[in-house]
Formats: sequence, structure tokens, C-alpha cells
Amino acid sequence: MTKNLIARQRSSHLLVTRLLHQPICSAAAFGVSASMFISGCGSSPETPVDASAATTDTIPEQNDSAAATDVTDAPMKPASAAEALPVATITASISSPVSDSEETANSEVTAPTETPDEVTQLLQKIQQLRVAPVPQDIEQARVTRRDRNQQIVDTATNVLRLTMNDEARANQFQQAIGQLLDARFQMALSGTSEDVEQLYADVQALQQHDPKSPAAAQGVYIAARFAHTKAGLQGKAQPEWFETLSRWAREFSDRFPEQEQRAVSLLFAAARSCELHALSTTDAGLSTRLMTESKLCYTALAENFPQSTPGQESIAVLRRFAVTGQKLSQFSGPTIDGGFVSSDDFVGKPTLIYFWSTENKEFAEEILPLLTKVRTQAGSDRLRMIGVPMDEEEPQLEAFMESTPVPGQQIYFPDPNQRSWNSQLVRFWGVSKVPSIWILKSDGTVVSTSVSTAEIVPLLQQVFKN
Repeated sequence: MTKNLIARQRSSHLLVTRLLHQPICSAAAFGVSASMFISGCGSSPETPVDASAATTDTIPEQNDSAAATDVTDAPMKPASAAEALPVATITASISSPVSDSEETANSEVTAPTETPDEVTQLLQKIQQLRVAPVPQDIEQARVTRRDRNQQIVDTATNVLRLTMNDEARANQFQQAIGQLLDARFQMALSGTSEDVEQLYADVQALQQHDPKSPAAAQGVYIAARFAHTKAGLQGKAQPEWFETLSRWAREFSDRFPEQEQRAVSLLFAAARSCELHALSTTDAGLSTRLMTESKLCYTALAENFPQSTPGQESIAVLRRFAVTGQKLSQFSGPTIDGGFVSSDDFVGKPTLIYFWSTENKEFAEEILPLLTKVRTQAGSDRLRMIGVPMDEEEPQLEAFMESTPVPGQQIYFPDPNQRSWNSQLVRFWGVSKVPSIWILKSDGTVVSTSVSTAEIVPLLQQVFKN
């Protein structure tokens, strides 16, 4: 980054900070149009997947942003945002908002013309920057996008300066806030730690001016979106981003519950992402922390938005979490061979339940061979196995089972509308991933509903011993 560009960034941030601390004619001027941003923040709550909810496949699409590969900064927690602001960068001197006399003088000069006024021209310039083509060369494209985002920040800052004291221009003020935050988002995503700090600094400035304003809500939303995107891109190397996403999502939900669609989207993305990564990590401490964050987000959804689809699913997930240590009930269904399975019969010997799919590579290559070996060694008289295939098409399932035997009875509903993720069992227990393995003691008490492949044999040995 050149010194000139750094100076432009600092000047723009300081101007924004000063503008936000000037009195304005209407509180409505701090609203931000929702159409300025992509509204989603996670995988669809109606279609869980057998991969993380915060991955490069599920993060919201970013406008003209290159994938971040060189950012190594630690994520900032909302609670410490104020302390982490880039104070040293707020040093450049800037001009004040346009005075009434200046506006009058400008209007006297431009009144005779039919051309758009300065604010309209500036907003048009931003739109032109958004849609302008970029070079084919990857490095040139990266540099071009970065320069354009900085131009958008500078131009949007000018719009704020020209409109903040004019209630008639409140909509243009809102557009400028939205464009500025979006440009900061793009620069932070593909830039350096200083870009991340500048994004957080502008978000914090909005909070300090009016913590309940729509603009403040937009800032928290952008911060949460940023954490979600970083978790998808760098979560394996920096899992702290999942915790950061959870905290921003809960802050948004707590402070702006009236924005239900966004609050629900953020909470569900955070809850599901933290849960799935807690299940995939081998770090016990990290798994515990992520599962705690997941439960907090699921609980917020269940308590504050119980009528929403994610709220209903969260209630089911929490039911699954709570069944560990309890006797399993309300687990029954028809089998593919015409029989019937009920948890009332899960007594007398340990039970292993597994949710699986014919298309899942992990199940076919790792779990199925292990289950087959365990069943052979233990015998059906000592270990009960119950499968819940997630395939929608019965012919596909039957063909797989003919070529590759699977152990135990297989619960499969005859109604196609009650299969896969619409299965009564899956929906009631909030199953979030495939494959999933549950282990029960001989009295029907649930040992775990999140057994990893490596834990299958040790847990069964413990159950048999006890």
C-alpha cells in the first residue's frame, strides 16, 4: 500500500468520524437501505448439509472481491472493539461539513444549469465504479478493485459531508453510508490488518454516535458478515473467527430484534457453523468453546424467534443436545423391509444409531467398513444397530444396499415427502450433519449423539464394560 493511499484512508475515516459527531436534522438520516447489501448470511436453514455452514460454498457472494489469502490478523471481539480502534490512523486534518453559506453559493452558481447536482453526480460516480470492468490479469484486477473501493470510500465521504445537514437528502445520505461500509468490507476482506481496523473503526463510529440507529445496526451487520466470510475462508487456520461470528450475531440480535430476518439469518449461520466445526475439530478445548457458542445462538433463536423456521429447527437441535444422559424416546419409524423400529425396544443391549447417505464418501470409505467390522465382532445378540438412510430415491438406496450390505435395520419412510431432511426423525431431533452416529447404553440411555469415527470403538468398549 502506498503512503498516498494510506493517507486517503485515514483522511476518509477521520472525516466520517467527525461527520457522525455533528448534529443532524433528522434521526432518520442514519438509516441505511437494506438493498445496498446482500441479505443472506449462511446456508439455508431449511436444507442442512453434511459440510460446514460457513465455508466458501455457503458464504454470501461478495461484489468484486478477491479471495483473502494474506490476512493473518486475529478477529476482533465486539466487546473489545473500542479498545482496538486504530487511534494512530486518526491524525489527518480534514474539512468540515459544507456550511449553509457554501451551499447557497454553490446553488447560486449551479442553479441556471439543468445538469444533476453534485450529490447526484457523486452517487452516479459510485455506481459507475461498481460496474466498471476490471483487467483480466489477476494481480491487476486486485489492484484495480482496491483502488476503486478507496475511490468509493472517498466519494461516499463527500456525499456525507454534503447531505448530513439536509433532511431532504436523507435518502442520499443513507446511500452513502451503505456504499462506504460496503467498500470498507471489500477492502478488509482482501487487504491487510489495517483495512480490518479501518472497517471496525467506522463501525464503532456509528455505534458511538447513536447505538440504536439503523446505521449502527448496519455497522454491526457488516461486522458479522465480515466475520462469517472470514470464518469460511480461514476458519480452519483461525477458528476464532467462528467465535467472533457468534458474538457479533448475538449482539445484532440483542440490540436490533426488530430486524428479524437479518437477526435470524446471522444467528442460524453462527449456530450451525460453530456446531459443525466443534464436531470436526480434534482440539477438545476448541470444541467445547465452539459448542458453547453454538448453544447460545440456538437458544437465542429458540427463545426470541420461535415461530421462524430457523427458530423451530433450533428448538429441535437443543432437544438433541439435551437428550445425552437421558433415555431415548420418540424415536421410531418403518423399516425399508416392511418392519418397524421403536425406541421402546432399545433395552437389553447397547444400540448404535447412524444417519447416512449412499452419496457420502466419508460414510462409504471410513464409517461403513468400521461398522461392519464392529457388528461382526460383537454380534447382533450383543449390539443393536439402526440405520437412518437420508436418500430421497428408494431405487438408488436399494441398489446400494444390494451391492454394499449395511448392518442393522434401516428406518425409511414410504412417503417420499418424509425422507431425507424432511424425515420426521431428522426434523424432530434437529440432525445437522451426515453421517451422524449415536450410541446408547443397554438401558436406552444416550451416551452421545455426536460420536466421531475415532470414538466409535472406545465408546462401545466402555458401554460393553459397564
